[in-house]
Amino acid sequence: MSKIQDAVLGVMKDIATTGIAKLQRNVQQGYSFRGIESAMNELSPLLVKHGITVTPSYSELNIYERFRGDPKDGRAIRFCTLKGTFRFAAEDGSFVLSECFGEAMDAGDKAVTKAQSIAFRTALFQQFVVPTMAMDPESYLDPEDDDPGMPEPPQRLLDAAMEAAQAGLDSYKAFWQNAAQGDRLALATRHAELKTIAQRATADTDAGQ
Repeated sequence: MSKIQDAVLGVMKDIATTGIAKLQRNVQQGYSFRGIESAMNELSPLLVKHGITVTPSYSELNIYERFRGDPKDGRAIRFCTLKGTFRFAAEDGSFVLSECFGEAMDAGDKAVTKAQSIAFRTALFQQFVVPTMAMDPESYLDPEDDDPGMPEPPQRLLDAAMEAAQAGLDSYKAFWQNAAQGDRLALATRHAELKTIAQRATADTDAGQ
């Protein structure tokens, strides 16, 4: 396995234990999404950890404007499409390329920048197969390893997680998805236990209805 394949797999394993939830909301069109800020905040430390550098380049830029109201008023929306090519490279020079298109519109001068961000975000999500919710971190621990190198979480964090779990699955899922990456990793050794508590709480609630 080449260095870059090993590094990409390492990032995939790490991000699978946390996921990136769709926490941002488009108010005008009424849908939730994962923005470029979420992608970079979660993945940037993992790329550094596994020694991956990213070099972007853009091509096939297309821009056109559509006027709003009377063209004499000069009010227009700018539409932009472009192709982004992203080189993910490891320290030995091995690399993989990801090509993604970005599309955006803006009433000012941000259409190109938005399209670049969308292409980069899409490349990150597709290259590392980023889930919208966390997988079980225990699935990546060696069952023969008595010391997986994951210390017990701080008591305040464990208490907050326990409180959420005791309120049921929906509550614990919301807690987990809104937690910082470091907190989720700290809770990895207790995740299965907490999830079981949440499942039991939900079952008890359903039985009482």
